[in-house]
Amino acid sequence: MKVIITTYDGHRNILEANKYMMDKMGGENLDVTILGFKKPDFDLGSWKFVSMGEYKGAGNFSNDILEFFNNFEDEYFIMGNDDVVLTEEINFNFLDEIIETIKTIPNFGRIWLTPTSNNSLTVYGGCSKHVDFGDYYIGELNQGANYRLSLQYSLWKTSYFKKHIRKNLSPWDWELRNDAKYDGAKILIPINNYVFNFGHIMRKGTIIPNWYKSLFNDKNLTDEDKKNVTEILTKHKII
Repeated sequence: MKVIITTYDGHRNILEANKYMMDKMGGENLDVTILGFKKPDFDLGSWKFVSMGEYKGAGNFSNDILEFFNNFEDEYFIMGNDDVVLTEEINFNFLDEIIETIKTIPNFGRIWLTPTSNNSLTVYGGCSKHVDFGDYYIGELNQGANYRLSLQYSLWKTSYFKKHIRKNLSPWDWELRNDAKYDGAKILIPINNYVFNFGHIMRKGTIIPNWYKSLFNDKNLTDEDKKNVTEILTKHKII
């Protein structure tokens, strides 16, 4: 499964911390492509890098990604985030269950791959049970839910993603618009299980004090990983 991570020049070297933890948590089994502008200043290893040209600002986000996705033919892909560090191993067993499930859904659009909090369910407007696995299940958001096009770690059907590419959208405009409401697509969310768990490094250009702590639960970086990631971020003058 291909993982596509978009970034920009200000975040391009945060990706070394991201890669360090992703490789440690099993991400070496994933096919990762970075969509950016200037190439990062570290060894990308097996990760691929595609330059989208010159960075013209966040408001050009949808224009920047258009050429890449016009030529992208995989049926599904995972959209990842650049400024995160994984806090526990990737749950490939659940990812496999998700992939087998969505193959049976003709109008599948997207599924979150991160833990679901009660607060987020409130923001999204709740969900109905779609596929039951016993101790956990996959829920379906209602057609009028907010954030149906969220760019948080998710698995997308490529044709659905392409359908919603509009010109001159920033990432925030992309997520907050209403044109995906009542479009008939199934937007899914995992309940009591997840594939990716992470801490968030930056917000509005500023380091987040608890970046090494999961955004979702108590699965945080070990002291050793926190030290190693701190050294990476310090090397790039991020902290």
